[in-house]
Amino acid sequence: MNICRNILLTIAVFLSLTSCLITESARTTPIEIMKPGIFSIPKDLTIALINRDLFKSDTCMFTYVDGYKEKRDTTIKYRTLSDTCMNALARYLEKEGYCKKVINYGKSLNSLFKDSVYIGSRSELFEQTHSDVCIFLDFLHFNTAYFKLSPAPLHIDASLLWTIAIKNDSLQYGYKQLDSLDYDEMQVIPNDFNDSPPKKNLYNSCQYLGKFFGTKAIPSWIQVDRLYYKSYNLDMRHAEEFALDNDWLKAAEIWNMETKNKNPRIAAKACFNMALACEMEAKPETGIDWLIKSYNILGKNNVEHRENCLRYINVLVSRKKEIERLDKQLSQKNIE
Repeated sequence: MNICRNILLTIAVFLSLTSCLITESARTTPIEIMKPGIFSIPKDLTIALINRDLFKSDTCMFTYVDGYKEKRDTTIKYRTLSDTCMNALARYLEKEGYCKKVINYGKSLNSLFKDSVYIGSRSELFEQTHSDVCIFLDFLHFNTAYFKLSPAPLHIDASLLWTIAIKNDSLQYGYKQLDSLDYDEMQVIPNDFNDSPPKKNLYNSCQYLGKFFGTKAIPSWIQVDRLYYKSYNLDMRHAEEFALDNDWLKAAEIWNMETKNKNPRIAAKACFNMALACEMEAKPETGIDWLIKSYNILGKNNVEHRENCLRYINVLVSRKKEIERLDKQLSQKNIE
């Protein structure tokens, strides 16, 4: 009985060490991925930007909280803030080169609108704007708090409403953009010690909000962190060097060979890392297959590794859907 007990104890200790060894070698690396636009705006179209301002924000006085007192500033106009936001969106769209042309009409076409209904047909709208897509900024408002003596003296709660109309699409799409922005004492731009909140920070906030919406409107590159496994194995170290240098094909060549390694820990690590290489090559389904192999090599006893595999499988399932949407958006050249 004692011998059996000792054997079982030894196996348990071995499995525990195996778990620690592989999970302690987990690292993260930043990679760039392209996210699809949420409105499926096709590529190479002309986009018109219109600051529609349905709720007539210019009739609202700009108010803010200074300490514990509510104050007003007549020198800050929502008209200027919303124009700053639209100008930032136009610059972002032009810089990305996704659109054929960007026309920023500002408020110049507002005489065509009454409440939320365009006077005329959709065809007249696109004919008037000479565009394939119209993006409207319908509302922008700030709830602002300014505390001069605080480590984070400026806090802004921003609310924006956008509407997107696409030629030959009978639907209109709305997007409610909510954001909270905090500026610490090093970021707040001095304002000559008057009672108003720092105006330049307000306008910088509008520039950020306009650019951020641009990243939602069209496909955009973002940086994310992905898990991979290190190893003291010489070949695995060479593969890691290639990967960190963004040479994923060479890294995958080595990892693929190491998936057959007789050491199960190295084989499991290599299979997991192959999934990352597959994601970088836009092959999430193949990456999922590699994660299943990695999971099966070590089995259910390695709980942390199992969770790493399951988490990454969920990520790749989402990436598969995103890549399908991207393919549609990037392949559509125009709207007939």
